[in-house]
Amino acid sequence: MSISRRSFLSGSLLAGAGIVAGGLISCSPAGETPAKDQTEQASQPAGAKHNPASTEQFDVVVVGSGTAGTCAALRAAELGKKVVCLEKNSGLGGTSVFAEGLCGIGSRYQAEQGIEVDRAAVLADTMNYHHYACLGPVVRSFIDNCGETIDWLEEQGVTFSSVVALGDSYPVWHLPADQAGAPTHMQTVLEVLQKNAESLGVEFRTSAPMTDLAVDGKTVKGVYIGSGSSETLIEAPAVVLASGGYANNAELFEKFTGRPYDSVHVWGMTGRDGDGIIAATASANADTHIPSAVMYHTGRIEGTDAFSDIPNFVLTMQPTMRVNASAERYFNEAVTSDFSATGNVLTTNAANYVIFDDAYIDHIEQEGPFCPMPNLGAFVGQPFECRKGIESCAGIVKADTIEDLADQLGLEPDTLAKTVARYNEFCATGADEDYGKPAEQLLSIETAPFYGAVITPTLFTTVGALSVNENMQVIDTDGHAIAGLFAAGGDAAGLYGSNYDVDVCSGSQQGWAATSGRLAAERLSA
Repeated sequence: MSISRRSFLSGSLLAGAGIVAGGLISCSPAGETPAKDQTEQASQPAGAKHNPASTEQFDVVVVGSGTAGTCAALRAAELGKKVVCLEKNSGLGGTSVFAEGLCGIGSRYQAEQGIEVDRAAVLADTMNYHHYACLGPVVRSFIDNCGETIDWLEEQGVTFSSVVALGDSYPVWHLPADQAGAPTHMQTVLEVLQKNAESLGVEFRTSAPMTDLAVDGKTVKGVYIGSGSSETLIEAPAVVLASGGYANNAELFEKFTGRPYDSVHVWGMTGRDGDGIIAATASANADTHIPSAVMYHTGRIEGTDAFSDIPNFVLTMQPTMRVNASAERYFNEAVTSDFSATGNVLTTNAANYVIFDDAYIDHIEQEGPFCPMPNLGAFVGQPFECRKGIESCAGIVKADTIEDLADQLGLEPDTLAKTVARYNEFCATGADEDYGKPAEQLLSIETAPFYGAVITPTLFTTVGALSVNENMQVIDTDGHAIAGLFAAGGDAAGLYGSNYDVDVCSGSQQGWAATSGRLAAERLSA
């Protein structure tokens, strides 16, 4: 059957997992180390003079071992290349190990589920979503090739549990399966791919950050690792940058976004310090494409360690009532099904608060959440236990009256009381006259005790980076491809405008990582 984006939403076709329309709520890191504790930076700045003590030769150097780097390394090895993959962290995979699935359009797996997606419609919706600030040839390349990437992954031994959608997205998010067939994380996929890559001779090196690119004129000739007497030049006619963007680099974040780094909480692994972006721009005159683009999420409640912790799931990912620093409601909370849009709301307000009551907790426990998360065992229409997680969270305050709650949160009591009273009127009539929140999501705030918490903006990763063409070649500031230099995943930009398009193609960043890595290897081998 042929399914358009909008017609899909009116039905309940979500294959394989018993998931209703609205989809899983996340397609990025699930459990995380404190991502702002930056790893040691490269000991030599990009663009510096070099005097390597030793030299090695490979056909391809891949920088980074996440989904993009692993796919690039494996595919290049399949095509007969001698490959080394450098990882700055002590283990392989980076933040990709926490990701939950990847976008594919026109895969064999979709066909087996009876799902057919119109690629032309996806292209049009993607371009419109980004207000045409994305790069058309790059978007086309991704849409035309990401389904083949899913097929290729299956050929490698990867299995999938289901194809699902988030919010208004097409049903394109392929969730990898564990041995029992249940949804699992991309770590399982990476373990399969890295094993296959090693069997083909790929050399993975951990704790081996790239310090700079080796450039001769306008051609990239390899990379440097180490420094001083231990500096090594790895010569290669092709370098693939896949170091994961700059989410852990405070200086780059503030430079590109104009926002204080301390104003957001970063989910994910450390080590995403912008190494690829810094080296390419400083040493190879590489251009960037909307480097301010960030994949924000729905926020964090103080006292939680992962975005999937119960307080975050039932309060920030559900359409609970929110107020700003003036204790006034300020948007349609139903938008939380599009976490990119929610991130925009959070980061453009000085402060954000969630307000709810005891009856809301009962609703989730008895009726289930509005948006599901299968990895937590949470599905729409199915009871979900959350009271213990909420009441044990240090970041949530509790009061017998709205006024007392306001005092504890530092809000103006009378204003918050009026805001809640107006909201309750909308709940009674079933019509949100301020922001148009759907009637079925209007739950009144009347049953003591009352609860509230500060919501801190969060991000998963950065998605603005080096400008690439449809062949994943990095483009210089004159608009020309840089010989020998390719980029993939979080180091490669062009697929997006200012936002991650979760509401069009769920899982597109992981799909982009896998597809751009595969395509880079194929194009450099052509």
